[in-house]
Amino acid sequence: MNIKLRDIDNTGERILLEKETPLMIARHFCAYLFAKDFVSGKQVLDIGCGEGYGANYLADYAKYVQGIDYDGEIIDYAKDKYQKNNLSFSVLDIKDLNSLGKKFDIICSFQNIEHIQNTTKLLNDISNSLNENGLFIVSTCNIKDSSPGSNKPFNKFHVKEYLIEEFKELLASHFNRIEIYGLNRGIKLKVYRRLKKLGIFRFLPHPLNFVQKFYEKANSASFFWSKKNIDNSLDFIAFCWRK
Repeated sequence: MNIKLRDIDNTGERILLEKETPLMIARHFCAYLFAKDFVSGKQVLDIGCGEGYGANYLADYAKYVQGIDYDGEIIDYAKDKYQKNNLSFSVLDIKDLNSLGKKFDIICSFQNIEHIQNTTKLLNDISNSLNENGLFIVSTCNIKDSSPGSNKPFNKFHVKEYLIEEFKELLASHFNRIEIYGLNRGIKLKVYRRLKKLGIFRFLPHPLNFVQKFYEKANSASFFWSKKNIDNSLDFIAFCWRK
């Protein structure tokens, strides 16, 4: 179908690689980098895959990856952009997850659960779609970072953002074993954030503006996952097993 990214509106609902800042892409990609260590030889489902960059990355390690998203236009774009023998993309609303009629070793849901109204149904369907020893990997933003000082999300596409205890409680009602990590800024990124806030470097010409150059080349190495101080992290990622 040859869908062009320029024809897809950047609404803020999902990451579009060619329309997003390197730092935001890097932050979102961290979840896929973490997940890749678990997918070797596995059948993987990527829920809310968007334009498909993450599913495509996991396909380099997994036996098979299927990406789903409710947006037909973005799925057409993913099919054109990413083509591998062990990778497929399908239009599917997650409320119809059971219609897939198959089970997976690993189900990923990165930065999606905050968009969902009926999380009970979603988590039940995910549990039912996992093989007996399957793993559910889910990430979401920390409301303390994404909507500081508010009980309601700033992002109009988010239904519910979570504190760490709320996130744990939600997952514990459906899975027996859970491990949670928090995403943090690395020291180098913290330093450059402070320099950027000073503002004085924006007057430098581009060849001399080392702060701007850092942000232009930012990657996932600017962040790290940790079990320490999760309450104040940027994002949460949970590894969930039924047994």
